[in-house]
Amino acid sequence: SINFSSRASVLGTSKVFEDLGVAAYNGAGKLLADGANLLIAGKIVSVEARHATLIRELIAINSFAATDVVDPNGFDKALMPSEVLTQASPYIKTKINASNLPTS
Repeated sequence: SINFSSRASVLGTSKVFEDLGVAAYNGAGKLLADGANLLIAGKIVSVEARHATLIRELIAINSFAATDVVDPNGFDKALMPSEVLTQASPYIKTKINASNLPTS
């Protein structure tokens, strides 16, 4: 649940969703066979990353490239759909079955 009267609650939840969105698009990129879809996903993840940076900076200055979202090579982390659903599960009321999605 989100306490909409609490700045910390709203920003904290926003951080979870924005960071998860970036990792989800990065992870799904290798699953997209159509170049046009990959181009669109690339544009969306670019905007998601800007949102994530802003939210993180509102919470703590210079936290946009913290180790919880950036790997040792300096790249944003990537999550597969099953990992995304696991992390998003506290916010999802209706169970989502992603077992039929591609994995490679």
